[in-house]
Amino acid sequence: MLVPLRFQSSPAPEAPRDAIHLLLDCHRRIRTFCDLAVKVARLADLSLAERAEAAVRVERYFTVALPRHVEDEEVLLAHRMWEAGPSTVVLVALEDMVGQHVEIEALLKSLVPRWRLLGEAPERHGELVRELERDSVRLAGLMETHLWLEELVLFPEARARLSTERLESLGAEMRARRGTKP
Repeated sequence: MLVPLRFQSSPAPEAPRDAIHLLLDCHRRIRTFCDLAVKVARLADLSLAERAEAAVRVERYFTVALPRHVEDEEVLLAHRMWEAGPSTVVLVALEDMVGQHVEIEALLKSLVPRWRLLGEAPERHGELVRELERDSVRLAGLMETHLWLEELVLFPEARARLSTERLESLGAEMRARRGTKP
């Protein structure tokens, strides 16, 4: 039984307008790539080409896109929240967010070389499967906890404390850093 490892086509979502929309869109992609990482580890009946392609995509996402997202949160959003005079709730959430980023980064340091190896030599899946599955599932769990903190605490606080114009400006700054258009 093959499970599609490509993104399903769906109607193009509305273009993200402000920083919170952009960050939530990133969260959707993070969840998608965590799911793909677990599938790459767990599914025994993938062809070598499918496994290699999926491993390369996962490795690229977590080494290129995720660091940009972390920077958006830790530098851009956190800075704006500080400027707005953060509450104790926000200070604790920002501290937790950064701590979670450190824990996730440490786990990725062990996962990335395995994804890279799997992308180059997918036939080695059998020798990697145990740790790859364990750590991919752990990554998905850490990410979900992390994303919920942001979605339930930080993002609502940002909407309450930052003006619509400020959030749109921050979103424009995030898009400019990536070279994408509004």
